[in-house]
Amino acid sequence: MFAIVDINNFYASCERIFDPKLRNKPVAVLSNNDGCIIARSNEAKKLGIKMGQVFFEKENWLKKQGVAVLSSNYPLYADMSNRMVQVLREMVDDIIIYSIDEVFIDLSSYKNKDLRLLAFEIKDKLLKYLGLPVSVGIAPTKTLAKTANFYAKRYSKFKNVLVFDEEQKIKDALKLIDVGEIWGIGRRFKKFLKANGIKSALDLRNANEQFIKKHMSVVGLRTVKELKEESCIEVESIRKDRKNMAHTRTFKHPIKTKEDLKAIISTFTVRLTEKLRFQKSAANMIGVFVETSRFENKKYRYYNSKTVNLTVPSNDTFELIKYALKLTDAIFVSGYKYKRAGVMVFGLQNSNHLQYSLFDTINRYRNNKILNTLDFLNASYGRDVVKYAVQGDDTKNSVQERLSPQYTTSWNQIIGARADENFPHVPS
Repeated sequence: MFAIVDINNFYASCERIFDPKLRNKPVAVLSNNDGCIIARSNEAKKLGIKMGQVFFEKENWLKKQGVAVLSSNYPLYADMSNRMVQVLREMVDDIIIYSIDEVFIDLSSYKNKDLRLLAFEIKDKLLKYLGLPVSVGIAPTKTLAKTANFYAKRYSKFKNVLVFDEEQKIKDALKLIDVGEIWGIGRRFKKFLKANGIKSALDLRNANEQFIKKHMSVVGLRTVKELKEESCIEVESIRKDRKNMAHTRTFKHPIKTKEDLKAIISTFTVRLTEKLRFQKSAANMIGVFVETSRFENKKYRYYNSKTVNLTVPSNDTFELIKYALKLTDAIFVSGYKYKRAGVMVFGLQNSNHLQYSLFDTINRYRNNKILNTLDFLNASYGRDVVKYAVQGDDTKNSVQERLSPQYTTSWNQIIGARADENFPHVPS
């Protein structure tokens, strides 16, 4: 059996923990540079607010509706995610971090445990210790656990906990859920399946396996088997399906000098390589792009990008920063006002199974030890507590006009408590 613990409306829930005025109020959280809406509370969803809506187009309407709109506070969200993982590690043995707000638990060693009781213990402890509301789904496979969580989160009668422990219960649930809601079924496959009469999750479970394998590859076949209670999906394989990754930014103030652009590109590369190491991936190619505002007069518009193949797949920040800066030198042209830039990596593969070059000049063993230490320090004591000299401050040129304090990661912004002079003194 597997469980998945999923924080309800994660970004909005984190904000509410430290600002009680936001409770029971519609909350929307914005993307980088306050561009579009990327998270909503249940109250905001009921107002019809959609994911990805452009903020400035809806700003006046949101204000009239009394929606609290906040800039995304990623250090806060990452810290609360880490705290959730710490609490779970104290309660259960085998956890698998899937995303910032989702954790799988392998329950194969809990055969004699009341799993429903365990799920409520997890839910109650995370709420009590951290103030985080979660939903817990438990089932024989990860795909079914995600489905159980889907129901637990949406129907109040389950009290945010649902266990699929009987085959008939599973079939009844799959019959009612749209095939597009199943984990791993994207828009393209949803359209294909419905065109072929497979509309519900139960239809997919009952589909011909050879047909599914032919049109959806072994990935689709695994999903069908998981719906039939046959566990065959590893979380690591799902996480590594991404072959490309990018870190981009639209700047509040245009970048005019090569030095400033290099500082920003260096920081983007640091962020990207941190993600690569976290998901145990390495890249075969790195690229950099720059562009001016698309609203500039054509005479002052400029876009360029360049890529370079790596001799050895890498997630080494020291190495990739050097490549990124060389690419920046190659595409930078003075006289333009750069409004957007980014770093991209391509051809991702498992970093545990790399083919090294006999003529490699980089001491990768030494670099890996240094990078692991840096990752540990920055994860433990706050982002960029140790940073590269060439890095810029990527927060200075970003738009975050509605940012909440760093409640848990900065001593200067920690919540204060005031003792009221009228409060009765209790003698010790």
